Parts: sequence; structure tokens; C-alpha cells
Amino acid sequence: MKPKIEILEESDFKIRFILKNVSPALANSFRRAMKAEVPTLAVDYVDFYVNSSYLYDEILAHRLGMLPIKTDLEKFNMQNECVCGGEGCPNCQISFRLNVEGPKVVYSEDFISDDPEIVFAIDNIPVLELFEGQQLMLEAVARLGTGREHAKFQPVSVCAYKIIPEIEITEDCTLCKDCIEACPRDVLEAGGDKIAVKDVLNCSLCMECIKVCEQNAIKVNETNNFLFTVEATGALPLRVVMRKALEILRSKAEEMNKIIEEIQ
Repeated sequence: MKPKIEILEESDFKIRFILKNVSPALANSFRRAMKAEVPTLAVDYVDFYVNSSYLYDEILAHRLGMLPIKTDLEKFNMQNECVCGGEGCPNCQISFRLNVEGPKVVYSEDFISDDPEIVFAIDNIPVLELFEGQQLMLEAVARLGTGREHAKFQPVSVCAYKIIPEIEITEDCTLCKDCIEACPRDVLEAGGDKIAVKDVLNCSLCMECIKVCEQNAIKVNETNNFLFTVEATGALPLRVVMRKALEILRSKAEEMNKIIEEIQ
């Protein structure tokens, strides 16, 4: 059977889907590709011209680096693949400028970008508070990178999966309901003349139901279906992250095939 993705729920910052008919190795490769291989923009270095706030330059630079930036992968190149040779140019980096005086709370929306479409993904993130007489003037430069290099480049904040089991209730069930009471996830329920499965997606494979079933009427088997939960940072739409991750996996597989063919 061919691999298939079934979307269960989707919003701007979260998606739950079932990845069907794949091996655990492929499911984990997909997870790792979404976290570590899909590139996004993040602040890489900051030039401070004036900083009379209570925070050191290094603290502010770290905060700016962790702010997610809306990314257009068609506009920017990775620096190691850019025509500038990594020196830095409009094709591989973008600047955010700030010049404010207190009293004021500085938010992510206060930064002025070189490109009006490339801004911080969430506009109400507080960066610091300036008090009377304090000033902050800086230029933050962002570039593309991947989560393999640093967590600030990850397009997802949560990316996890679990195996969806197959729960079988045999005819030996006496409807004693011990398994229902033992299940911590409310997966089972009484149905007719034997126990029934109410919500298999909620099963955590703890096997407590099997431990308390004296009739051995419950069988829990692993399958090749996986429930994914992915939460975005806002840098890229979740479907773009998924699609790009699959493209990267395909590219790596094709490269491996070429290497094998050369060896043979």
C-alpha cells in the first residue's frame, strides 16, 4: 500500500495528521526533516549603535535570534549557495532596524524590515522595556539556516509522533470491565457483549489493559500508521514545512541511489 497522509485537524499554528503505511524509520526521518532540514530566516548577528538599557548586548542579541521571522524560500538563498559566496547580499540576508527611546516597551512589531513582507512572525512579542532617558539603536541581520545548525532556525516548535496501535478484543472477553478501569487514556468502553475500542488514537501503548485482563482477551499490535502533532513557530505555513521536508527526503534518497549505482 502507498504512503498516505490524512489530516485530522489544522490551524495556523498546529496540525494533527496520520501518516499511513510507512516504516518507523521513514516516520522518524520525516519528523527529523521537519525539525532540522527545512530552512527558515533567523537573526544571525546584531550591530548595536546605542544601548543604554538594563540588558547587555549579548542578551538582546539572543532574544532577537529566537524571534521567528516570516520566511519566503523563493526570495532567499542559503549563504553557502549564494552568488556572493557567503559575504552577505540581498539575495541571502535581510536587515531589521530599530531606533527607539524610553519610556517604552519594545515589541517585535517595532522593528523596520528592508522588505515589508519579511517581518517577525508574531508582532506582539516583548523584547525589553526602556525607561526614561534610555535608548536602543541597532541593526539585526537575518539569514537562512536549518535546525541542524541552531534551534533558532527550526520552523516547528513541536514535532512528535506516536504509533497508532490495532486493538483486538477476542471472543474470550467476559465484559468484566477491569481493562476499562485500568486504561489511563479512556480508550476502551463497554459495547454490547464485549469491550469495544472507543478512541484508538488516544492509546499510548502502556499495555495496562493487557496486564489486568485475566482472560487474555485483549491484543494490542503495532501498525505502520503514525499520529503526528506539529506546531509551527510562524516562520512558514505548516503545509509548506511538510512539503519541503518530503522534498528534502526525496532528494537525499535520490542522491543515495546515485552513490549506490556508482559503487556497483
